Amino acid sequence: MKRKCFLGVLGFAVLLFNASGASAVTVYFPELDISYGAAASPIMASAEAEVTSGSGYLDIVLTNTSALGPVLANPNRRANPFIMEIEIVFEGGFTLNQSASYVSSFSNTWFAQGSSKGSMNPAVQLGAMNLDYNFVAPDSAGMDTCFMTGDADNFNNNNTIASMNVLDGSYVPQESYAEGFLNPSPDVNSGAVFDSALFHFAFDETATPDASFYLTADTLYIKYIGSGDHSRHQSNVPEPSTVALLGLGTLVLLRKRKR
Repeated sequence: MKRKCFLGVLGFAVLLFNASGASAVTVYFPELDISYGAAASPIMASAEAEVTSGSGYLDIVLTNTSALGPVLANPNRRANPFIMEIEIVFEGGFTLNQSASYVSSFSNTWFAQGSSKGSMNPAVQLGAMNLDYNFVAPDSAGMDTCFMTGDADNFNNNNTIASMNVLDGSYVPQESYAEGFLNPSPDVNSGAVFDSALFHFAFDETATPDASFYLTADTLYIKYIGSGDHSRHQSNVPEPSTVALLGLGTLVLLRKRKR
């Protein structure tokens, strides 16, 4: 059963071009306080997503960039939000192929093997592998689908995405508030991943979707969870400086026309 979520502040996006001329969009989600109540504050969440596309697919590399902060009620305890889902809307004309879609780790991905409290188990590298994410109905208006962890609470965890800021120099997690998210439960490879995951969306069509579609506001949401299992959503909007540059370009064109 999906948990109730709350809309948070908006993110922004930047359009880049690689050597071949294909577009890639980096969407930034600025810091958001996801804590629940003054006693828990602040638990600051932030992330970024690199969106690229190819023939019949869309890839989103989602990275948790959240800082590890103290809980005000007990500064000796450390807290970090975990990412548990992507909600997405697709460009018109594309039909999702769920069976060919997946979420994957990378060759240099770290996996948590327990919390820092008591066990002191360092994270380990397990390489690229499919993560435990499933398609479910979205709970945000206008979204087409949601790719969500199979289990995400303070007791069981299936590959929620944690920030590298949680790990110390020996790769031991320092999170001490929502420790259950770091446990390899219910499976041995269920610990949180640090700090990125690939969301691969496959389509029935062979055309290439336009990555710049995600420069449009409210086309991509992510959900954080933490602070007593309460969660927040963030969505994307164009970066303010990008809007300013577009405005400047329009002004230059108008001046040329006047001349």
